Amino acid sequence: MAAEPLVDDEFLLLIADVSGYTRFMLANRTSRVHAHGIMSDLLSAVIEEVRLPLEVNKLEGDAIFMVAARQADGWETTGADIGRRLEAFVGAFERKLTELASSTICDCVACQQMVALRLKLIGHYGVAIRSQVSGFDELSGVDVIVLHRLLKNEVPGSEYILLTEPAFGFLAPPGDYVAHSERYDDVGDVPLRLRKLRAAVPAEAPRTFSWRDVIRKLGYDIRFMRARRTHPAMRSDDEVDRPPGSPAET
Repeated sequence: MAAEPLVDDEFLLLIADVSGYTRFMLANRTSRVHAHGIMSDLLSAVIEEVRLPLEVNKLEGDAIFMVAARQADGWETTGADIGRRLEAFVGAFERKLTELASSTICDCVACQQMVALRLKLIGHYGVAIRSQVSGFDELSGVDVIVLHRLLKNEVPGSEYILLTEPAFGFLAPPGDYVAHSERYDDVGDVPLRLRKLRAAVPAEAPRTFSWRDVIRKLGYDIRFMRARRTHPAMRSDDEVDRPPGSPAET
């Protein structure tokens, strides 16, 4: 089979990343079914806001990697359109989080701590090589590396939009952005624009009954049970949380 040709082009590169994901998942080993279900619902809400030519390239655990390839016509207009919609991703995340946190019959750690989750957007504009690797769409290059380096930054807080100067110039997003910069040993200084956001979600997750929440939690359990049947290697909560060396149940 002939190798797929490499495509070297300009791209808008955007990552929507959930802040607090690692702490959330590590703290919820005994309620990981609900933790995974909550994350799936939140990421799905963000993905529903994606509009062409912006497209989801891949999911990276707690992050959504989105790209838009340069177009011959109307590219500047496209950039401004995407720039106006940046906060729509954060808004969709907050609305779904508020919905989930405001109606929960469950007092497990995952359901009670989900209110601490936040979303940040990080964007860059540059050149990338697009190729097909075993049927998967893959982007690579220095600018892709720069984008992912920016996930680790010195920005205080957990909800913001952080854009490199090339991305800011292309998107021309509305709102107040301030100059910022980050430095990395491999890519050097990265001039940026930063917009801090403030979440409008409940301070805590109250336990209130709703049939919608009952159905949602049942859906989490059903998806988990189906995954266990598909992947027999998946272990139960008891097996995961059992202290090392303790006997297996029979």
